[in-house]
Amino acid sequence: MRAAIRGQGIRLRIARTLAVARIETLQLTRDRISISLIAVLPVIQIVLFGYAVNLDAKNVPIAIASNRGDQDDQLRRVVAETGYFSILADALEPGAAKRMVAEGRALIGIELPPVDYFNPEAPVERPAIIVDATDPAAVRPALAALQTAYWRHITPNLAAGPVDVKWLYNPKGRTDWTIAPGLAGVVVMISMLMLGALSLVRERERGSWETLLATPVDAVDALVGKLSPYVIVGTVQTAVVIGVARLLFDLPVTGDLWALLLAAPLYAAAHLILGFAFSALAESQMQAIQGAVFFYLPSMLLSGFMFPFRGMPAWARTIGEALPLTHFVRATRGVLLKGQGGSFVAVEMLPVAVFALVATAAALIAYGQRID
Repeated sequence: MRAAIRGQGIRLRIARTLAVARIETLQLTRDRISISLIAVLPVIQIVLFGYAVNLDAKNVPIAIASNRGDQDDQLRRVVAETGYFSILADALEPGAAKRMVAEGRALIGIELPPVDYFNPEAPVERPAIIVDATDPAAVRPALAALQTAYWRHITPNLAAGPVDVKWLYNPKGRTDWTIAPGLAGVVVMISMLMLGALSLVRERERGSWETLLATPVDAVDALVGKLSPYVIVGTVQTAVVIGVARLLFDLPVTGDLWALLLAAPLYAAAHLILGFAFSALAESQMQAIQGAVFFYLPSMLLSGFMFPFRGMPAWARTIGEALPLTHFVRATRGVLLKGQGGSFVAVEMLPVAVFALVATAAALIAYGQRID
């Protein structure tokens, strides 16, 4: 008897569980936005990982300083045959290739010292390969291919001798020095997107949305008032990440840190406003979070934070150039590792400002439609 009662109770429990699962499935299938995000997001990730992400950077910009006449043609041919490089300039004056790397126009420079043909016994300086090491992962495969080609083809014919490899800005090629500057942008991006995405939809689910609508607050007032405190939070987050990285990893600060911190509010606001637009469009917190995830995952993949920017195809780099994280990663690496100042940060923040304006227009339109 007891066994029968116990069996009946288990069957009832299973029936109740299945009923709840059926209701939840019906609700999910009627939520077109959630279904679309669930279906589209994996496809986008597969496409990005399959076609956009490449650990071997291609078209690495290289500059060559050499005055060896016809032998320069062989040097150019050997460099091109590695398949990794795009030659920006060659036959430059001594020191010009190094300057192009220092200015950020090239990632690798070859300095072949001049040869005095009238005095063959004159001492010759050792050739040098100059490497921008702010992102070692982006240049290591290309550098290895270049060194192999140098020893096989260039050294025997040019009598160039051993080569010195000089890593600028990150002499030891430390990965933590590369990741930490970009991590400041990633942390702020995710935090601001989530905070912005939950702002309005949380008001509706709490029941305070009607109170907000009853006030004389318009779209601009709501946008500025709700997001202003979070902009300060994003700026503080930037400073905290950089400070912790300096403490734990001895991350240098060689440029204008204040210029970077002054740019942080704009960067934070761009993602906050986009999150606000997601919040105005979403019907639930889950939809808002899905929208935020839909944006920040591609940003991490296409910004150069995780994978070499130069390794992506042209279409992926075009998308990456439109993302704020791409420019903030460049700005932080430039300021912390390369000694860049306010003008460099300002140039990188211009696309972020354009993105923020577009996001603001989208957020105001979405908020206006929600009020109506």
